[in-house]
Amino acid sequence: MFSLPRLPIDEKDEDHNASAIALKASFPKTVGSRQDATGSTDDKVFSPVSTSKIGRRQWNEEIDDPWQYNAWDNVAWDEEQQKYADDLVAKQVASPVSDELQEKFNSAPADYWDTFYLSRKDTFFKDRAWLRNEFPSLADVVKPNSGPVRIAEIGCGPGNTTYPILAANENSELMIYSLDYSKKAIEVLKENPAYDPSRCTGIVWDMSSTELPPSIVPGSLDIAIMIFCFSALHPDEWAQTVRNVYTMLKPGGRVLFRDYARYDLTQLRMKGSRYMQDNLYIRGDGTRVYFFHKGLFCSNKFELIRMTLDRRLLLNRARKLKMYRMWLQVCTDTFLHAKSF
Repeated sequence: MFSLPRLPIDEKDEDHNASAIALKASFPKTVGSRQDATGSTDDKVFSPVSTSKIGRRQWNEEIDDPWQYNAWDNVAWDEEQQKYADDLVAKQVASPVSDELQEKFNSAPADYWDTFYLSRKDTFFKDRAWLRNEFPSLADVVKPNSGPVRIAEIGCGPGNTTYPILAANENSELMIYSLDYSKKAIEVLKENPAYDPSRCTGIVWDMSSTELPPSIVPGSLDIAIMIFCFSALHPDEWAQTVRNVYTMLKPGGRVLFRDYARYDLTQLRMKGSRYMQDNLYIRGDGTRVYFFHKGLFCSNKFELIRMTLDRRLLLNRARKLKMYRMWLQVCTDTFLHAKSF
């Protein structure tokens, strides 16, 4: 394995976890409407579904004690905060990863994830209990007598989406294909006592491959789930990945997507020699991460039905730290499989 030219990674300062670092900024201004990652508004697209937890605790400048809760939703930055963030990114751009190192990191990205799961197994990422609130279609397909349903969790890791779905499932005809290019991740997935080959199949597969995964034929999937996985790709791999997802889905099939948005805390806290190219970084453990804006999701292969930018202020009340997180949630209901290409 090839590592970055830096001191050994401090486990308390791991790049996958932003909880320990705060953005030095004042409390936010009130947001009147939902915003995309570039500041524009579109109420039709940028609105969570009724079951969503996003936006339930709205920030209000008249609040006497902001520290009474540990999180506030739908926050916006003032000019000072935006400038602070832009300055941090400019410093990152000025200290990029060398071309030689970029070539090494891009040549075998799955190896770095193998190392990640070798040391952490299934203990690092939490099971996603929020799934059915944010993506109601998942609540529907696990109901009894929902009929045959085929789901792929792409970039499944140890199954943090797969197993919450299986735990809630009452549909005897539901099948999940859990896909990841890390062999170690699939090993960890299959070691889980809840792994049931009759309901779930773990497959080693690179989502940017020119071949579809074994057992999945074109036009067979009802839902493709992509939670914090597309960000691990190099932008050159996006087109093939989208083509693969489109090919696997049935007409009217859905993609459920959630990933890092531009200016998320995990981007702003990146240290020197982590920047690879526009919004693409390498973490200290050699895994890649990209930070998205909504313009990347306009495609004639899918009809964009809904998108939400989750702008959240997390407060560490014990240490009086303010942490600004941003996630892009695409098709809170769906991408709709609309056209051939």
